[in-house]
Amino acid sequence: MLIGLRAFAGEVSKREEEPSEHFKPSEDRWEIDIGGQLRLRGDFEKNQNFTDFAFTPKQREAQFLERSRLQAAIENRSMNLEVFFQMQWYGRWGGIDARSAFDLYQGYVKWEKIFTFPVSLKAGRQELLYGSAFFIGTNDFYNGLTWDGFKTRISPIEQLDVDVIGAKMVKLNPGDPDITLAGLYETCKIFEEGSLEAYLFYNKGGFPFSHREFFLVDSGQKWFTLGSRFAGKVGGFDYELEPQFQWGKVKRAIGNGKDLVRAYGGHLDIGYTFKLPWELRVFGAYAYGSGDNDPFDGSYREFHGSIFNDSTLYGDMSVITDQSGVTVEKIHASGLQIWVAGISITPLSHLDLTLRVHRFLASKVPTSFSKDLGTELDAAISYKLTKGISFLVGLDKFYTGRFFAKASGSKSNIHYYYIQAQADF
Repeated sequence: MLIGLRAFAGEVSKREEEPSEHFKPSEDRWEIDIGGQLRLRGDFEKNQNFTDFAFTPKQREAQFLERSRLQAAIENRSMNLEVFFQMQWYGRWGGIDARSAFDLYQGYVKWEKIFTFPVSLKAGRQELLYGSAFFIGTNDFYNGLTWDGFKTRISPIEQLDVDVIGAKMVKLNPGDPDITLAGLYETCKIFEEGSLEAYLFYNKGGFPFSHREFFLVDSGQKWFTLGSRFAGKVGGFDYELEPQFQWGKVKRAIGNGKDLVRAYGGHLDIGYTFKLPWELRVFGAYAYGSGDNDPFDGSYREFHGSIFNDSTLYGDMSVITDQSGVTVEKIHASGLQIWVAGISITPLSHLDLTLRVHRFLASKVPTSFSKDLGTELDAAISYKLTKGISFLVGLDKFYTGRFFAKASGSKSNIHYYYIQAQADF
């Protein structure tokens, strides 16, 4: 949470004693909140590159990342009105994908309870994040993900929110596709720590791809995603169930014309936190995405389901980036099955340790190829030095499976290490 410097526009002076009737400050005053963030990180990889995270045996790469954000919010509480700006400078040096960019990361106007009606509007450049980011997240580990557009929230009753969204993805990275997103997201609170959510999105332009999955990005792709999410907490148990179904049209892989999209997927997460001094939590998850290895039948069955998500299902290394699968030396394993098991502890009030194991299997592969993609082991240590200063260290390894060995001719494993410092003010 960013801690800002707060000032009040229009105030002539501040007095310790109560103001007289003639000098009471106006309730219609504007508050100015200024804050920012500085993040520095070093990344080190072996047998993988930082450009598209593809498997590159015998290659080592290191990079230094810097992300600075400066923001200002101007708010009038009596009018339920806020104006927010956030600038970002993002740089990557040392690796092949070296670059530096200065952008308006966010800039929007938010008006809540418009004319006392249960309707709110947020218009301009903004982040979109729902649930655990299985469908859409903020890509926070790197330079983020924002959208130009609007989000209208309608709250007919206290337990129900309906968001209406229309936006276009901001191009913060070279080669980002043109993506337009429109849809509805409903959240119904069914008990104190549980909610039932449902959403329907239209996505024109497809999904961003890593590992060279597509040589031609078709801006005319049309995807519809229908999903639901049931999540909450009961005692020490926490749970999340999120199925999705996708349909639409994409450019045919070979020749002219369009293929019909018919894909499905989802995930189930379960965890339990023990009543122990170290807040021990054990958790597990399973995710599935349909695959397609027949490009000539007129149907496209490969499930994607995410736009730059930050879901922990796929691990920290981006060897596997989403539910669509992975490409190794132009050989594609389509769709994905993921098994996850992990443990986290808090031995000190400001120290957290997490260990996760991810097992990856393909849904569809070419003839004679194994569905065994590999296993990823992630260890992370986070430490909060002060209220605004924190550190994060990650030690990750991907044990490549038989699919990688046959597609690339290499049995090398992938290593990734990082150390990050962040200051919020």
